[in-house]
Amino acid sequence: EPSIFGERGTYSYGQNSDFFSAQMFALRRLKHQGYSNINLILPFVREVAEVKFCKTLLQELGMESCHLWIMAEVPSVAYLLEDYMQAGIQGIAIGTNDLTQLLFGVDREKGEFREKFNECHPAMLQLLKTLIEKARNGGIGCSICGQGIALYPQLIDEVVRWGINSISVEESAVETVYDLIARSEKRMLLDAARKQINFD
Repeated sequence: EPSIFGERGTYSYGQNSDFFSAQMFALRRLKHQGYSNINLILPFVREVAEVKFCKTLLQELGMESCHLWIMAEVPSVAYLLEDYMQAGIQGIAIGTNDLTQLLFGVDREKGEFREKFNECHPAMLQLLKTLIEKARNGGIGCSICGQGIALYPQLIDEVVRWGINSISVEESAVETVYDLIARSEKRMLLDAARKQINFD
């Protein structure tokens, strides 16, 4: 398995475009069979050029109508998100596992690091808020996935308040997370109603 610092994710498509093309041929076959809801998420994107390269291949393969998202797993995405949007992405999927690990330079599998450097750290919260708000302000979709959402339910209040569009979790956590989202949204509605009453 490639190192996180090696030929991983979308970078590898540039190194071996045949691999990406083979995947797209399979999706194109599904599209020709009548499936119209095929969307793509490019993994572990490091720079805008990778997205542009993949978009060019998609056009050549007749797949340009697919919605194209990128994974936001590398902290630099937050600084270049406007450039990614200009390159034509329709959304970002925040991968908290890798994002946390790369933000702090720690191995998330090491227990002593996970207790101190996790998704609830102030620096990570600020990064998540930046990504979500930039996506919302740019009019693109924003989803979040990773173990942190299930491990730290308090995160749900924050990401819902900041404007996340969707949350992806393991099947075993769906019901719990669904209830937490519903509670967060109810709290937001109550807070908005109280402010309106006080304003009036």
